[in-house]
Amino acid sequence: MARRDEIVRYIDELFAEVNFPDYSYNGLQFEGKEEVKKIISGVDATVEFFDKAIKSKGDFALVHHGLFWKGAEWTRLDRINQKIFKTLLDGKLNLFALHLPLDAHPTYGNNALLAKALDAKVAAPFGGSRNPVGVLAKFARPVKIEALKKKIEKEIGPIITHLDFGKSTVKSIGIVSGGGWSSVTDPMVYNGEVDLILTGEIIHQGVAACRDRQIHMISAGHYATEIFGVKALGQHLAKKFKLDFEFIDLPTGL
Repeated sequence: MARRDEIVRYIDELFAEVNFPDYSYNGLQFEGKEEVKKIISGVDATVEFFDKAIKSKGDFALVHHGLFWKGAEWTRLDRINQKIFKTLLDGKLNLFALHLPLDAHPTYGNNALLAKALDAKVAAPFGGSRNPVGVLAKFARPVKIEALKKKIEKEIGPIITHLDFGKSTVKSIGIVSGGGWSSVTDPMVYNGEVDLILTGEIIHQGVAACRDRQIHMISAGHYATEIFGVKALGQHLAKKFKLDFEFIDLPTGL
């Protein structure tokens, strides 16, 4: 058993190095039980997730996508928000959200863990010149694009889209989990330092940008690319504080 405030303080300290501006209100979003026996992690803060966490006797829920977003604040307790609030209140479930910090962290971040899963070594930050949350990773030897696609599908999940405008072999890969298609504008792409961008989802505007830059872009799912951080951090917290842990998998197919 551990105290909630002790866990919160530890997470805040652990992620202080990547605590840059975000459009999520990161941190403890709902205050539940003071004493914690079990940590539950998942990607999205939804009533379905809360119900499963409470049924599994969870006390502390760790998510990537929380309830509160800047510019999209709750303005009323309508029937939908009342249901969310009532579920958390009745279950006395703590809710802690980490958005961009859980993408960017060098150890527990989605992007560093994606690079590790693909046997690539992180070489630099990637995804923009200001507070990049992604990573530029490099392979020890060039990898054929078809072999890399098979590796992605084995370690992450089905490939949703492949914009095939690059070379037949890949040496360097820019990784930005979730909705990171716009990282194609990173100066390293312009300078020819990136052979492929791996992200969660791609929209129409990404096609011309990749074609013009002669680069591959692969989307493997917003959800699928963002399960790594909440899993790894949840496991770490459980081990450090000697707690039970469970990851609740609720894929969206997107």
